[in-house]
Amino acid sequence: MMEKENLIDKLHEADMLYFVLGSLISAESLVDIDACHKALNCLEDLKRDFETSKLMDDPKLRSYLDNAESIIKRDMEHFKETH
Repeated sequence: MMEKENLIDKLHEADMLYFVLGSLISAESLVDIDACHKALNCLEDLKRDFETSKLMDDPKLRSYLDNAESIIKRDMEHFKETH
């Protein structure tokens, strides 16, 4: 059985990791509750892969992932309150 590719490592190798993280939390992406749920699901996949990635000891990236989660959850709460 082929091992599942690590999403963090794959994005990092393509120099797309920080672009993807930025896109997940951009105001253009987080437009409603559904979009926030999708972003959070994607982020959870990234956080899971981070634990086994080549970058797992990178405190800056860990902080980015945690901050992204906070931003998405904050926006999700905002949409719940306004709808």
